[in-house]
Amino acid sequence: MNFSLVRIKRQLYSLLSKIANIAPLILLGVISIFLIFVTYKSTSYLKLINLKPSDTLAFFDDPLRHLENTNYQTNILLLGIRGFGDQGEDLTDTMLLISYDHQSKRISTLSIPRDIYINSLKTKINSFYHYGKLLAPDGGIKLTSAAVTESLGVPVHYSAVIDFNLFKNIIDLLGGVDINISRSFTDNKFPLPGKETALPISSRYEIISFTAGPNHLDSDMALKFIRSRYADGEEGTDIARNARQQLILDTIRREIQSPQFLLDRNKVANLFEIINKTVDTNISSKIYPSLLRFAWNGRGKVLNEIELNYQAANNQIAVLENPNPKNYQGQWVLIAKDNNWKALQQYIQNRLNGRQ
Repeated sequence: MNFSLVRIKRQLYSLLSKIANIAPLILLGVISIFLIFVTYKSTSYLKLINLKPSDTLAFFDDPLRHLENTNYQTNILLLGIRGFGDQGEDLTDTMLLISYDHQSKRISTLSIPRDIYINSLKTKINSFYHYGKLLAPDGGIKLTSAAVTESLGVPVHYSAVIDFNLFKNIIDLLGGVDINISRSFTDNKFPLPGKETALPISSRYEIISFTAGPNHLDSDMALKFIRSRYADGEEGTDIARNARQQLILDTIRREIQSPQFLLDRNKVANLFEIINKTVDTNISSKIYPSLLRFAWNGRGKVLNEIELNYQAANNQIAVLENPNPKNYQGQWVLIAKDNNWKALQQYIQNRLNGRQ
C-alpha cells in the first residue's frame, strides 16, 4: 500500500516536472496565438503604419537582429520643433537621445542642450535641422545627426522630428496628463503666438504659474510646462526645462503602454494617424515591432537619465561651460568643460554603459 502510494507520488511528480519544463513553450504558444488573433483582427492598424502581418513576428525575436547598432547600442534621436506659424519654427529647441543597450536591456535618455556650439558650422546645434532642410528634404535629420556625433561622440542610428503640436494632440487624446511637479515656478515672459513684434513689449507675453505637487495638465498647459524658459531660479535653466520635457515624455509613454489605452481601438487608430501626420522620421515601419520589443524589455526598469550640466547641481558635475560670447560671434553658447570634447564624449559613453 505504502509502495503504491510512493509510486503514485513519483509518477505525479514526474508528470508535473514535464509540465513545468514545457510551460514556457505553452505560454509562448498562447502568446503567439494571441498575436496572430490580434494581427488578424487588427489589419486596419497594420495598414495605418504600413506593416505586414508577418513583420509583427519580429517582436518575439532579439531586437539586435533587426536594429542598427554600434557596440550593442541602438540610438534614436528625437528632435522637437516649434511648428508652423511660430517664429523659428524649425529650430530644434528640444533634443533627446534614447539609447538601448542590447546586452543589459538598459534604456538611457540623454538630454542635449540646444546651445551646444558646433565648430564645423560655427553655430548652435539647434539650428542644424533648419540649415539641413535648406539643402535637401532629409538634410535636416542627416545634418543634425552628424552634429550630435561630432560633438558628443554618439552615433545616431534613427531619428524622428516631432512638431510640438504632436504633444498637444496626443495629450488631448489621453485626456490630459497627471504629473508630480517638483518645484513651483512662475514665468512672467511666456511668449504669445503671433505677438512677437507687438507693442508695447509687455503685450508679447503672458504670465504662467505651476504649483509643486500632483497636477493634472491639459494639452495647452502641458505644452507651456515643457516650453517655459524664463522662470526665476533653477526652473529658468535649460537643465530644468529638459527635465520637465523628460517628465512629460515619460508620462505619455506610460499612458500609451497601459492596457486601457492599448485595448481602445479608436484611440490607437487616432494615435497612428496623429504620428503619421506630424512626425518626420527615417524609421521604417518594418522595425516597429523590434522597437516595441526593446521598450518591452525595459519595462519596470528605471530609466538611466543623463544630463549635460553647465552648473553643478543635484549631485551632478558640470561637464559643459559657457565661454565668453565674443569668441563665438557674440552668441551665448555651451562648449565642453575646458574645451575638452574627448573628456565629454568619454563621460557620456561611461554613463551610457552604466558607469557613473
